[in-house]
Amino acid sequence: MGFSQTKLNESLVVVGYGASGKEELKQVIVKFNFVNYVFAGKDTVMTVNGKKDGKDYLRFDEGENILYRNRYLISSKGCILDLQTREVLRDAPAKVVKLTNDSVIYFINDVFSGSYYSLYNLTTRLYSDISQPDFKPLVGQNVEIDQKSSPYKLIYFPKGKPKAILMDDAGHGGVSTIEKKTGVPVYWIDDNSFMFPYIKITDLEGSIVKYDLNLKTQKTIGSFSANAKIPTTFTFNKINNALVEFSFKDKYYLINPIKETMLNTYYKDFEYNYSISTDIKPLGRTIYHKGIEIGKNYFELHNFKASNNHAAIICNIKMGGSATKRELSVYSVFKAKWENIYVDHLVSIAGWIIN
Repeated sequence: MGFSQTKLNESLVVVGYGASGKEELKQVIVKFNFVNYVFAGKDTVMTVNGKKDGKDYLRFDEGENILYRNRYLISSKGCILDLQTREVLRDAPAKVVKLTNDSVIYFINDVFSGSYYSLYNLTTRLYSDISQPDFKPLVGQNVEIDQKSSPYKLIYFPKGKPKAILMDDAGHGGVSTIEKKTGVPVYWIDDNSFMFPYIKITDLEGSIVKYDLNLKTQKTIGSFSANAKIPTTFTFNKINNALVEFSFKDKYYLINPIKETMLNTYYKDFEYNYSISTDIKPLGRTIYHKGIEIGKNYFELHNFKASNNHAAIICNIKMGGSATKRELSVYSVFKAKWENIYVDHLVSIAGWIIN
């Protein structure tokens, strides 16, 4: 078999800030190319404006971006870029609830139009509302955390009936929040029960509340806390049929929603046989591949992305009392070592694509 037939051509997609265009908050989408495990240069895919007319527009610098079908970059707010044709496909923000085949399914809750589902077809490039009244892409019903004022309110929108306030006190925005508030996630256990994080006013601790719509009861499953001086983020991630991972800032927990138990976890598993310690020690987090330690460094867990052949992190180099993102560090499974690439104004890693 010839060498050309076995050539590995893989690219890491990253997002950075442009050197100019502060008013538009320009963001640059770049591919770092690796051929047969060797860095072969970078390719600027496209530049997009994060702001338009003074308002948020295409924000790929907030939250975690999604790489879908080896081609589409989807922001945390549902905007879509085609990395092959280098076009903006969808620029209106909305909550992505499911990716399936050629469709990106959104949930809209508009003050004028009410709540409904819509989809963007990646093949036809058409956006449309979903007209079926009984359409439900996920288990659960329509509830949301109203964050307009503190304390938050837990609101239920039953079909064909007026909305109902389930809890007048469903948590707080936090007096110590260092960045703008993020949405509070709701995780559905089945069609009638769900859980959500109740955040205390300090923004440093809270509890997981399980709510049953049929019984109209609430129960605290467990508590969480974190003192890290980083933006408040919290997510639910289903691990298997029994366990759900919950993250709060830099802390991770495993929840069994049926048995109603919650425990700290000190390691987070990733695809392709990687796991990472969640606690930050003096030398940073420890990274393992197939159970073997391969390095330590300072980085945020959402900025770790792996493939069969590589892993990548954004190293946070400490500058006095603060941490500044400075270097892209890439691990080669073939070479069994890390290599650093200096990148100015680096924001986040989206993931790996095969060329």
